[in-house]
Amino acid sequence: MNDLPLNWITQELTALNADKNARFLWCTDENALNTLPTALHQEQLLVLTNRWDVAEQAKARGFTTAFNDFDCSEIADNSLDKIFYRVSKEKPVVHHLLNQAWRCLKPGGQLLLAGYKNEGTKTYIEKIAKLLGSGKNIVKNGPVYSAKLSKYTEYDAALLLDDSDYRQPRPIALDSGLKLLSKPGLFGWNKVDAGSALLIEQLKQLSPLPNPLNTGVDLGCGYGYLTIAAASLDICKSINHWTLTDNNAAALQLAQQNLQHNQLNGEVVAADAGKSIRAKVDLLLCNPPFHQGFGIDGDLTDKFLLSAKHLLAPQGIALFVVNQFIPLERKAAPLFSQIKVVIDNGSFKVIQLGL
Repeated sequence: MNDLPLNWITQELTALNADKNARFLWCTDENALNTLPTALHQEQLLVLTNRWDVAEQAKARGFTTAFNDFDCSEIADNSLDKIFYRVSKEKPVVHHLLNQAWRCLKPGGQLLLAGYKNEGTKTYIEKIAKLLGSGKNIVKNGPVYSAKLSKYTEYDAALLLDDSDYRQPRPIALDSGLKLLSKPGLFGWNKVDAGSALLIEQLKQLSPLPNPLNTGVDLGCGYGYLTIAAASLDICKSINHWTLTDNNAAALQLAQQNLQHNQLNGEVVAADAGKSIRAKVDLLLCNPPFHQGFGIDGDLTDKFLLSAKHLLAPQGIALFVVNQFIPLERKAAPLFSQIKVVIDNGSFKVIQLGL
């Protein structure tokens, strides 16, 4: 997918004539996947990303890289000459990073910001320009808005954009009877996903199994709902070890906290669709993402199915839930001998797979 705002960011990075004492920050997420250039300004530039796969690609291309939940706390006030940012999907993430840009930029330093018109980019530019004391400098090129904004005001924590208390985990879905913590920075962070809830309902009604389940994997775990909900069911009481995996830094942080909060034995693994996990498991649960950045990416489903094939024990069971329009059964056919649509409610379908 050709991402025009990201193209603008990389063009601006490439065009930089930087002296060796300058310091730059590039904040990027899944939009940069598979489109990173080879390393630029290695001595001066830090790539900060909340995506494990992007971090690994950036390192492989020679970038100095940090992987975390866009934690800028170790970057000193008034220390950066330029910050480059292609806006993210989630508004709290964008507001969080714009606030940090105001704090971290030197007086006179520049924020280079870009995004599509339908992503709220013009509004973001107007908001941060006001805080920085900068002219808006908005450039419209087809569907893309971009701006180069200079910092002329002192950072004031009392005037920050509303980032929904981005750093702070909090209890959610109290009516579910489960102990769940979540925070902004994840898709659907403040609710139980309807597809995931449907998967748990079907797991609850699964026919008795010939052998007890001992190990489980939550593939693309988010904040860990599927694991926490499944662990409360009779069919999963025998599971003595859970592995939760995701490539989003906020998801990994919350999944670990939810494991501890519910006193479950398990581990949380940063991986791209579980690729680095070597264990074979009895139960695999997955609600795979179908969006890559702002677009729909069918290859993501293929990637998760391939991982499921490698992770599943010979007699193991995989349960996937996907949007009704995702052709998971067809995609699974070359990989699995057992494929059963457990339920299709018109919005989501739950599919059981076996080797």
